[in-house]
Amino acid sequence: MLNPIHAAFLLEQCWHTVPGGTAVAAAGLAAALADLPGIEVTGIAARHKEAPVGPTPPVPVVHSRLPRPALYESWHRTGRPRVENMGEGQGADGGFSLVHASGGAVPATRLPLVATIHDLAWRHEPGHSTKRGRRLFEAWLADARSADHVTCPSEATRADLLAAGFPADKVSVIPLGADPVVVDPAAPAALRGHYGLDGPFVLWVGTTEPRKNLVRLVSAMEQIPDIPLVLVGPPGWKEDAGRVTAPLGERARIVGRVDEATKHAWYAAADVFAMPSLLEGFGLPVLEAMGHATPVVTSAGTATQEVVGAAGITVDPTDVDAITGAISGLLADPAEAARTGEAGRERAATMTWAAAATTTANVYRQVLAS
Repeated sequence: MLNPIHAAFLLEQCWHTVPGGTAVAAAGLAAALADLPGIEVTGIAARHKEAPVGPTPPVPVVHSRLPRPALYESWHRTGRPRVENMGEGQGADGGFSLVHASGGAVPATRLPLVATIHDLAWRHEPGHSTKRGRRLFEAWLADARSADHVTCPSEATRADLLAAGFPADKVSVIPLGADPVVVDPAAPAALRGHYGLDGPFVLWVGTTEPRKNLVRLVSAMEQIPDIPLVLVGPPGWKEDAGRVTAPLGERARIVGRVDEATKHAWYAAADVFAMPSLLEGFGLPVLEAMGHATPVVTSAGTATQEVVGAAGITVDPTDVDAITGAISGLLADPAEAARTGEAGRERAATMTWAAAATTTANVYRQVLAS
């Protein structure tokens, strides 16, 4: 019988203004960990008066007295407040066995610490993030060096971490998950009707920012007559979706932020999902689209190629003609699109939150045994 583990798990991402994939990942992994026998999970977060913008935390959450900016700064600069002082259990550890910094900020603690780092994108393209953002990212990366073990979602990120000086034996790849989502059968048709989509269309999902490579995706779509491009997701930074898609005119449909059910209805409705990002730590929308048997076009030589494997079309994300050819090829050949989509569904079925949680729990046990 394995000893029970009580993890203090960072879920502050759910309250971020633009939660993004890191919030979805944190909530998905926390829920799956809590379903495992012998694992208890308590979320940790800053002080908030409002409900989270992102996913609803799937486990109980203990809140600090400090709002997020003060909490993040205090964790980094003073090593206070310690997570174990936020718990309600007995003893000096606050009832926790370990702390999991599930992405971004690294909570202060004297307990065993696991840190997840999704990507080092700001080091590849410094101009794609703000000066303040780069400062925060570097601070969190420095804090993560104190972790007993680091997890990341792809071999691409692991390579970046090793290049940044993290010890190879303390960095493990644990791919993210995407559990099957049942879509209301009427929802895709309703979306098509509402947005005037009476034929094939291409879908993109994400937070608009330069590394998502929307400029080249739009340039590719300019070469595919009559096919609309639908953009789903919140505005981010340094990228204006309306300006970028202006060359497509009425063929561009900018949907903006939607809830999870609507997002998955869009995946089910789309004929092709295109995400030719310049860099991703993983690329969760790619896996989510695959789960709906929607054929995927994404970037070669990046983490998203790891996600699709042989079950999608990968192209050089800097080659507009290659992006055009991949999308138009799937639209012109429904049988091939169906084969690609089904291969994607089969691959996605092996990449679940339960699988991620099982591997993460093994890391917890390894850390606690060392």
